[in-house]
Amino acid sequence: MALRLWGPMRIRIAVMAGVGAGVAAATVLVAADLLATRETDSAVERAARTAAVSVAERLERPLAAGDREALARTMRRAAERGGALLVVVFDHDRRIVAAEPAATPPGPVLGAWPVGEDDQIALTLGGVSIQASFQVIRNGGDDLGGLWLAVDRRPIDRALGQFRAVALIFAVGLVALFALLAWLAAARITGPLDELGETVAAIGRGELATRHPVRGPEEMRRLADRVNRMAEQLESTRTEQARIATELDGQVRDRTRQVEQANRLLLNISHKDPLTHVENRMGFERELDKYLSLCRRSGQPLAVIMVDLDGFKEYNDTWGHAAGDQALAAVGTALQGRSRASDTVGRLGGDEFCILIPSTKPERALAAAEGFVAAIVEATRDLPRPGANATLGASAGVACFPEDGEEGTELLARADAALYRAKAAGKGRVFRAAPPLPDQQA
Repeated sequence: MALRLWGPMRIRIAVMAGVGAGVAAATVLVAADLLATRETDSAVERAARTAAVSVAERLERPLAAGDREALARTMRRAAERGGALLVVVFDHDRRIVAAEPAATPPGPVLGAWPVGEDDQIALTLGGVSIQASFQVIRNGGDDLGGLWLAVDRRPIDRALGQFRAVALIFAVGLVALFALLAWLAAARITGPLDELGETVAAIGRGELATRHPVRGPEEMRRLADRVNRMAEQLESTRTEQARIATELDGQVRDRTRQVEQANRLLLNISHKDPLTHVENRMGFERELDKYLSLCRRSGQPLAVIMVDLDGFKEYNDTWGHAAGDQALAAVGTALQGRSRASDTVGRLGGDEFCILIPSTKPERALAAAEGFVAAIVEATRDLPRPGANATLGASAGVACFPEDGEEGTELLARADAALYRAKAAGKGRVFRAAPPLPDQQA
């Protein structure tokens, strides 16, 4: 109701004050722009003329001597150090003898001797606003030629643009100030209702802590009191909802954390051998695929060592599965203790283990395999075996990426074949994978 009654009047007052201020500001702005434009044009013309006179004096001697190289050097120096965008030099026959930079065509205006007094030109060259000044090159009383020198107008134009922007902002601010003063003068009638409307709008936006001052006539005081009570009720409701949401969020986070812990535990269980605590076949093949992907990208070598215990079946049959499990656990511990932090030890099944050692060339891989075999012998030497004097041993086969294969299954197969060759040759041997046959290389 207040906006419908008093809004149009407030708008008319503000518009009339703004229009008056706008007319005055526009008049001052146009006058200031004309003066600033004239001053900036004069300043850039003076700068171009001064630069042209200076370059003409330096070009006098090489132009008189016909020294094209000295002429080019002087022009290049003027272009690099003197701030010139283009220098075009004419001889006494008014023909172009040189231009710097040579890659910039002078165009029809700067490519010709000026006509009459037209020795100052503002134009656009290659999309750049320039100011060109012509200067005759003289030696004593003789005319040796002339030159066009172009300087960049953009800094001056930018400064003029900034002046115009500041002046426009000032004019807009002046108009806004007059309109604001007029608006404030008209607000004395409808101000209380407008303030109450702002309070209601703030509450509608969710700013429930907003309260309206209880003041003014009795009717306004009762209305403000009702609005404040409504805001208090809404704020109380939102606080309770926030509390419930916080509790629910905490419960969800707790459940999510428990699920993540359970998932990590399941993943670890699914990839670990429960007896030896090394990777099982699934976990080892996952690590092998990961390292092969890294090695293909980086070009680093990779070695796969397949290890099988010598005499384990007889040992297990003689002393029972409990003793066999104890031996396997000791082997797993020994292999892990011998391996580096970057290596991966896995149990593929039975008494067959596999070690993945990245960044290792074939010679070092064979030495590492011998070390693993020695660690197994040392670890099983003192196992309790009543009446037994022999110790368990191990044989190993080595396959290297990329020499012996580029896929995981191929490397495992070739390491396994090398292992069987080692076991066939005798206990405690370490063999490298045989070279691939010619048809396999193809």
